[in-house]
Amino acid sequence: MKREVTADGLEAMFAINHLGYFLFTTLLLDRLIASAPARIVNVASDAHKFGAIDFEDLQSEKRFGGMRTYGQSKGCNILFTLELSKRLAGTGVTANAVHPGGINTGLGANNGPFVAII
Repeated sequence: MKREVTADGLEAMFAINHLGYFLFTTLLLDRLIASAPARIVNVASDAHKFGAIDFEDLQSEKRFGGMRTYGQSKGCNILFTLELSKRLAGTGVTANAVHPGGINTGLGANNGPFVAII
């Protein structure tokens, strides 16, 4: 729940939660279309409600908050999936974003007692 930067200079939470999806999906897109019918499922979260997307600060350099930044990354997942779905119309490939519900992942183990409880 603190701001970290990857070796590439990207805010880590945004890089992992959104840019990873984006890169992986776009690298496989030609193969998915050629293999249609196919399905892309992005794991989003209702936590997107915790942070409106600030397009002027996607890397959370000006303002970082753990839940805000997490919510922003999950909001980006949803917007990416909506746009991808539009662009893939008629190709036989569907794109969906899902909220899996609350699950026990151990996500909060290293982020303090409050986050661990949640």
